Amino acid sequence: MMKKLVLGLALAGGAVLAACRGDGGTAILANNGSVAFVRFVNAIPDSGAQDWRFVDQVEGSPTTFNMSFRGIFPGASYQQASSGSRHLKVFQSSLDQSYNDPTLASPAITSTVFVDTVLTLTEGHHYSLIAVGSLKAKTAKLLVLDDAFPDPGTSNVAVRVVNLGAASAIDAYASAAGDPSALPAPLVSNLATYAASPWATLATGTLHVRTNAAGTTTVPTMLDATAPAGVAADQANDLTAIGGSTIGGSAFTAFIFPPATAGTRGALKIAGTCPTNCTTAGAVFAVDRYPPSGF
Repeated sequence: MMKKLVLGLALAGGAVLAACRGDGGTAILANNGSVAFVRFVNAIPDSGAQDWRFVDQVEGSPTTFNMSFRGIFPGASYQQASSGSRHLKVFQSSLDQSYNDPTLASPAITSTVFVDTVLTLTEGHHYSLIAVGSLKAKTAKLLVLDDAFPDPGTSNVAVRVVNLGAASAIDAYASAAGDPSALPAPLVSNLATYAASPWATLATGTLHVRTNAAGTTTVPTMLDATAPAGVAADQANDLTAIGGSTIGGSAFTAFIFPPATAGTRGALKIAGTCPTNCTTAGAVFAVDRYPPSGF
């Protein structure tokens, strides 16, 4: 009787293993359905931290909490999200992340909605979803960018600039040296608020992105930001390449942010996010396309 039980369990186990294999003996991967790829950006200068949630379904709905002004989630690349018509809300984060002070973590605070919108995500597309505008002025809204980044080839990188309100219109310059070197011809001219520039192809190398209000050519510029260099692939240690200005095949975005609004939670200093309390315009770079690693 015991031998029959053991044999039965062995056959059952074999059936389960067989069910987990496809033709050719390869493992069957979970099917996530139709997906797009998204990242979240907090560009509301008087908002403080935000919680982002898709509220229409649980599966295929990336979420992030307590994302400060000039924060980007995820910090690199994108998260999968189910495609189609999606309902997204951006909430006020608790003002006390320890939840020990009910006056700073009350339902009245955490249920405050900054953005409440329905958007369409197309399968296979990559999106930057950006909270912009002002809470005080009641102009907060969601800016949706279909990133559509190119393949710049193995010897070049692709770069674009997004004006999130640093000035009503900006000019941006790209060069190997920053202030106080002379400005080259503009990479981007007269880029309006909440607009993204076309993608530009540049040779690999050190890259400074300098920005002024449109029509202003003074040096030092309003903003001088050094793009991340990136890291080459390391096959010996099985490490894939990280996108940046020195790594061919990369594509990345320079998000140009306005100063935080003085006297609001957006002006709080967050280490590594808002140097000098965000009192001046700032840039945050996000990698859109990681270069091929060759293995």
